[in-house]
Amino acid sequence: MDSMLAFLVAARRCEIHDLEQLARSCELVHAVSELVHRLQAERGASNLYLASAGASFGADRAARVESTAAAEAAVRAWLAQPEVCQTASAQAMPGGARLFTRVALALHALGGLPGLRETIAARRCGPAEATLQFSRVIAALLALVFEAADVAAEPAVSRLLVALFNLMQGKELAGQERASGAAAFAAGGTGSAGARGEQTLLHLIEAQEACFERFEAFCPPVVRASWEQARVRMPMAELERLRRKLIAAGQGAALEPALAEPWFACCSQRLEIMRETEAALADSLRAACAQRIAALRADPDDLQSLLQALAGLPESPAPLGALVGEAGGAVSNRPAGDEAAGSEPLGPRLTRSIVDVLQAQSLRLQAMSDELAAVRATLDERKLVERAKGVLMRHQGLAEDEAYRLLRQTAMNQGRRLVDVAQAVLAMAELLPRRA
Repeated sequence: MDSMLAFLVAARRCEIHDLEQLARSCELVHAVSELVHRLQAERGASNLYLASAGASFGADRAARVESTAAAEAAVRAWLAQPEVCQTASAQAMPGGARLFTRVALALHALGGLPGLRETIAARRCGPAEATLQFSRVIAALLALVFEAADVAAEPAVSRLLVALFNLMQGKELAGQERASGAAAFAAGGTGSAGARGEQTLLHLIEAQEACFERFEAFCPPVVRASWEQARVRMPMAELERLRRKLIAAGQGAALEPALAEPWFACCSQRLEIMRETEAALADSLRAACAQRIAALRADPDDLQSLLQALAGLPESPAPLGALVGEAGGAVSNRPAGDEAAGSEPLGPRLTRSIVDVLQAQSLRLQAMSDELAAVRATLDERKLVERAKGVLMRHQGLAEDEAYRLLRQTAMNQGRRLVDVAQAVLAMAELLPRRA
């Protein structure tokens, strides 16, 4: 029985340790979300600067660069903390290999920012290329958030991470819409460029709404209520008016360059309101981890107090390690010569209490496992869709938004789920002809 108790305590300690590591990951996610927000603003200002041939947004762009650099420094400082480095070197985090790989890739992407900024300052690239480069850096950071959600072993925290990832992804698509629209207005795009812009705009709008639907499905009721209030404050009427002008440009209408700044301001207001919910959700993440850790450490069903109460033992300042040994070895707490007092060495009441604790912990862990499986299913579906998009891009020569639209349209035409169509594409991948 002593050995069983030792392993029960060890299980509790492992759960607390894993939650502490998860809490660190959530702190990183919080810092990354701030960096992504500032990168999005820098991307938009850079697009206006390039599209206007350097005539406008020069000072604003410089301020955005400085703001982004401060957020990047905060992320790098967090990663340089001794406890973070020790965790990485000890490989003591569940799923750490995948998460740390994403961290390394994100740092590599961030390393390319100084060169990109020099290119933009010298106007040696166009808005489309600048948008692509910024979007790749942001994608690497979002992949880090996705990985944190995928390796999280606590269902409540995992759900919050999935909600945050989808909100950040939807906000990133809104940021891409701001950047591409600003460039189109500033350049007065028409003709084939306008047609391409129309297709891009429609894809970005559709993909945003899909992300926000997933976010709403996973976020807690309090955050969802806050989100609904935030959406009321968004300047959607003005945004729709300007969107219609961009769509009309795809049909031959000219765009007014003077509308570039109103478009940028309207989209920026919407993104700032989204950021409020994003920050609130990131705060909820940290609070959820802290509450769960505190609950495990001060559970009313805490092993030491419960077992002592049920066994009629006097309270003792000695830690639970006195019962099971600090190193996990069994140490008896009964008086010498008590071995013959009964067939159950810890007494019948204490034995029953341990069994009750074991059953309760088993049921709780099973419930956690079931909820976590449901969260992971959503993440796995996203992976399948991304892989199917990649197959269509390689074999059919489609752009990413075209591949996604094809999957969505096929799913609607056949009355099937998007993930089922994606699985069918992957199953047929070897039979698809490659683009010459």
